Amino acid sequence: MNTNTKPRRSIIRIIGKWILRLLAFLLLLIFGIIIAAQIKPLPGEKATPAGVKKNISVYVPAEDGTLIAIDVWLPSELKEGEKIPTLIEGTRYWRAMQVALGGRILNLFGSPAPGANPNGSARFFNNRNYAYLMVDVRGTGASFGVHDTEYSLQEIADYAAVIDWIVAQSWSNGNVGAVGVSYSGTTAELMTTTSHPSLKAVAPLYSDFDAQFHLVTPGGVYQPAFVTLWSDMVSAMDDNDLCGVANATSPEPMSGMDCFIQNLFVKGVKKVDGPKGGSLLKKAVAEHDSPNVEEMVKNLKYRNSSFSSLGYTTMENMAYGRKQEIEASGIPMYIRTGWFDAATTDGALARFMSFSNPQSVYIAPFSHGGGNDTDPYKEANGDLAWSRQEQMDRLESFFASYLKNEGNPPNTGINYYVMGADVWKKTEVWPPEGMRDTTLFLSENKSLASTMPTETEKTDSYTVDFEVGTASSSRWMTQLGGGDVLYDQRKEMSDKLLSYQTEAFEADMELTGTVVLDLWLSSDQPDGALHVYLEDIAPDGTIRYLSEGILGLQHRKVSEEEPLHPVFGPYHSFLEKDAEPMPVGEPQLVSLGLYATSALIKKGHRLRIAIGGADKTSFQRVPETGPAPNWTIYRSSEMPSKVLIPMRSFE
Repeated sequence: MNTNTKPRRSIIRIIGKWILRLLAFLLLLIFGIIIAAQIKPLPGEKATPAGVKKNISVYVPAEDGTLIAIDVWLPSELKEGEKIPTLIEGTRYWRAMQVALGGRILNLFGSPAPGANPNGSARFFNNRNYAYLMVDVRGTGASFGVHDTEYSLQEIADYAAVIDWIVAQSWSNGNVGAVGVSYSGTTAELMTTTSHPSLKAVAPLYSDFDAQFHLVTPGGVYQPAFVTLWSDMVSAMDDNDLCGVANATSPEPMSGMDCFIQNLFVKGVKKVDGPKGGSLLKKAVAEHDSPNVEEMVKNLKYRNSSFSSLGYTTMENMAYGRKQEIEASGIPMYIRTGWFDAATTDGALARFMSFSNPQSVYIAPFSHGGGNDTDPYKEANGDLAWSRQEQMDRLESFFASYLKNEGNPPNTGINYYVMGADVWKKTEVWPPEGMRDTTLFLSENKSLASTMPTETEKTDSYTVDFEVGTASSSRWMTQLGGGDVLYDQRKEMSDKLLSYQTEAFEADMELTGTVVLDLWLSSDQPDGALHVYLEDIAPDGTIRYLSEGILGLQHRKVSEEEPLHPVFGPYHSFLEKDAEPMPVGEPQLVSLGLYATSALIKKGHRLRIAIGGADKTSFQRVPETGPAPNWTIYRSSEMPSKVLIPMRSFE
């Protein structure tokens, strides 16, 4: 009955031994892979011919002793004794990420490891023989300190110590430039206030000259679509919460398993080099105590509202508020903005017309950062007017002239792209010479007429529709990640807006500058927001977005005081003293300028002004609660509502 028991047990023992051997082999293999992965250097850990690592990450003590984390990438072929210029990029978004074990294993087998290689800008400039240095601004990333406000005076002052560190390095030629997109671009401009003699040129790209009224509260109307996501993202970054960052920027929350897998390959912000890097990183993150940006921004009801518990207003930190220091530096600037990139173009124009620094300004049909072409007369996702390579080549040419003494600096002036014409034009003043305001009056049958109304008591009624939303990806949201700008909901929203349009144009015309609307309006509520759109209507009915303007009705007063920086339409101070509720039922003249634009209006096309009281895709509802306001638009001889459009014959 049991004659087969022994053989069976013997087979089981043999199989068991082989399984144990296999497991032992697998454990040894895994252990060997881990050891080999730790031993094999990452790209930045390899030495250059100069004897220094390609990638260096250290702390630099600021003037008050706060440790600021920096990350430097050097050219792979840097020779011993060779001197090269350096570019600085100061960031709010982690200067680099820490490669985890999974990333090192990928590197072992020849695959790119997340966080192991330089970013695109560092790689490009290394190949052109520059050092590229990234900085975690005070109170963020791996830097110590508290980030109490954006662009604080102390945050910017820290760059003096960073530049001192650069020029003390054996590979530095003593010439330093600053560059960046968005937050980093504003940082590059503000770096000039350090008055450091080694800082020779800066490139603020797509930067916010007046972030309060050009991004977060345009026209005094809160813009939560951008602010909420950005606030959640930077809060997670300050806590070194990589999964929190992903959840803040993704439409769907990350699962626990996805978060676990992500952390196997990359672990948040990069620590500095050395055995104490990990412990120092923990101490730095524990020291961060950044205030909630969204809560701070919600309190910015007026230009003189406090931005933080320390009593700052945005004016004290922004470039326009530090004009005297920036001008005193005399440092030349290379500036690039997009027509539909929030209101960065209006900021660039204001800077050019008021700052004495040499400025080469380029206004392009690009999304935030230059990744997408936004000319509405071209197909979506089409070719860029300048390829990314050309964009970088032009930028490097600027720095080469000041940091390497190679070539000539670009000519100063404003170079602007005319949408729909695919041409560039240049001007030394804004608006360009030759532009003349064409005055058109709101008239019968929702038309824009060249003759002033002669009749009295002519009105149109409009009930604000809070369901209006004009874009799947607006000019405001491109600032969060640099995505395309698509005002693709114009046709569906046309019947939800009050629109007036011209007759067909009889010749090609260039429209360049600031369109101004003077609107006589009464409301049955004391609060509201005016949203105005400029559109090109083609003969086949295609609607193309050209610009917009926003104004909280409590800010309608046109100030007689000197603007804090140039404004190319009616000047609203946005100060608390000038704010006033709408008197219910009483006509008020509401004047606002739309954001600067440039387009070819072709023969046979029409222009249209569309008026609304909401944009649910980006802006807070005004008023926040209660019924929708009912407006009366006046277009009579006593109260002639009109539009001023800067135009000239196209050449």
